[in-house]
Amino acid sequence: MLTGLAGVALVCAGIGVPTAEAADISAGSSKYGKGWKRCTPKLNGVRTTVGAKQRTVIVVNQKSKTYANTGFYVRINGKKCSFQRMFLATKSRVGYGGTVAGTQRKQGTGTTPRGTYTITTAFGLKADPGSWVSYHRVKSGDYWVEDNQSSHYNTLRNKKSGGFRYWLPASNKNSSERLTDYPGQYDFAMVINYNRPPHAVRYRGAGIFLHVKGKGATAGCVAVSRKNMRIALAYLRSGDKIVITS
Repeated sequence: MLTGLAGVALVCAGIGVPTAEAADISAGSSKYGKGWKRCTPKLNGVRTTVGAKQRTVIVVNQKSKTYANTGFYVRINGKKCSFQRMFLATKSRVGYGGTVAGTQRKQGTGTTPRGTYTITTAFGLKADPGSWVSYHRVKSGDYWVEDNQSSHYNTLRNKKSGGFRYWLPASNKNSSERLTDYPGQYDFAMVINYNRPPHAVRYRGAGIFLHVKGKGATAGCVAVSRKNMRIALAYLRSGDKIVITS
């Protein structure tokens, strides 16, 4: 066991990972990518493919309708297929509608899309804690566009920029999400690239994130603790993947 981010204990995924090797997974490691190969490890009970340039992987394994085990793993440099488990959240939350195959999802059903997706951006009501992906600090007027008639569907946009009907009430199927309405949950969030432009399918759903856990199930996102969100932001590189399965 070694101590990492802000004194958080980091648990090895596997047996007997030497401290010298584990040190090579530091958030700012200059040895990023050394010795890696494309491989198919079993992580969090799920066999998954990890690309040669992929630094981290998040595996969300649904255990009941709205709960999942969510594991976050970082590759060890100098090893072609060795990973350090940074956290295993055994009570992470998914959508109130459970999970569904991503290609079958419908907007407004509260389901989390199963599949494998990249993560390339993050946002939050709080300042960037030191992430490696592009991070947007949320400001007044920021929305996640869920207006199916908008060319900006499934993107972050400020109402001052126009192009979507931000004034529609939440009861309307084309209403968008005002990000400042969710303090706590959206203090830190990563965008899961599900149904994103330029190939977004209208009415399939928008605004699927990995974010801070609230009091209940989500509307389709994956939610973990604030501490775990900060750990993920400290290590995940743009293009790394999240696997959602059941």
